[in-house]
Amino acid sequence: MGSIVDILLYNVVAFLAVLTVIVAVHEAGHFFMARLCRVRVLTFSIGFGPELFGWTGRQGTRYKISALPLGGYVRMAGGLMPDTPEATEAGAFPSRPIWQRALVIFAGPLANFIFAFGILFVMAMTFGSAKLPPKIGGFTDNSAAAETSLAVGDVIVSVNGRETESFADIARIMALHTGGPMDIEARRPDGGTFAVTVDPNEDSMETATGPVRVFRLGIRATDEVETKRYGVLGAAGAAVQNQVQITSMVFQGLGQVITGRRPVTELEGPVGMSQHVAQASQSGIWTVLQMMIFLNMIIGLMNLLPIPVLDGGHLVFLAYEAVFRRPLPSRVMEVALMIGLGLIIAQFAFVTFQDLVPNRTAIPGWLPRF
Repeated sequence: MGSIVDILLYNVVAFLAVLTVIVAVHEAGHFFMARLCRVRVLTFSIGFGPELFGWTGRQGTRYKISALPLGGYVRMAGGLMPDTPEATEAGAFPSRPIWQRALVIFAGPLANFIFAFGILFVMAMTFGSAKLPPKIGGFTDNSAAAETSLAVGDVIVSVNGRETESFADIARIMALHTGGPMDIEARRPDGGTFAVTVDPNEDSMETATGPVRVFRLGIRATDEVETKRYGVLGAAGAAVQNQVQITSMVFQGLGQVITGRRPVTELEGPVGMSQHVAQASQSGIWTVLQMMIFLNMIIGLMNLLPIPVLDGGHLVFLAYEAVFRRPLPSRVMEVALMIGLGLIIAQFAFVTFQDLVPNRTAIPGWLPRF
């Protein structure tokens, strides 16, 4: 029993440590942009609920750590409602021009993107890249690919029309595959190209949160490793390329859930993510940084969804105000925010329940690589 408690405690501590950094980055984006736009910030909080400890800065901002460490917030003078008595006070958020308010709202996700870019850039400058080429080094037992004309030494050029520059690209494509034949273009060692159709084998893989449904081509990489060093511009380009890949993977996965190609039971919640973070922390700083990159991108992208309560929902409110030259009535905004909060709570409860249900299926996790 003691070992189980220790493992759970380690998972929770590791997850909260990573989450605290990500939340602090996100809220810092709102905070500093608010300051630049001369909006008075009343509170900067990591967590929700009762204050555990804090201090008041020279400009009157209360910096605090709160009891429920599952998020954070920046409270600005005047609040978010445009037709309250406080909205017209000096330094109030609603008194600023629409474009400045939009910048303050967007600065939170932007800070997450910049932070992820910074880690990717430093990793590229420091370590360069080391990747496996998309070359077939062998086949697994019962390989679906081995039943076609593919052979050892062939290079996979594309899968389902998506170019593959590394073996990791093939893995990313397979992580999003939901079943059915796949069109593969390959190149022989002599330079000749050809196309085959492979019907991957469906399999399951045990993870910390239960079995994961996966589809396998049944190919192995070679032992060859391609290394590359970057200058400043090259490192920046590699960082942006990784961010684009993550963004594409996230929205493709969400699209598959929305359209029913993947069941909603394949979504992961805080319990599942805490186990992934704990596993990453045991694998070394490199894996922790990769997990930090991925989670920063996830937090930034999810906050831009047009759901009231999230940053994207507030941007929708501002877009309405810009188009119709008047803000939404406070009552409408309040109802929308309540509905949005209800959706977030329901989704949080659902994915947490799914994390705790044994023998569920989940989208395979993956980490960005150069």
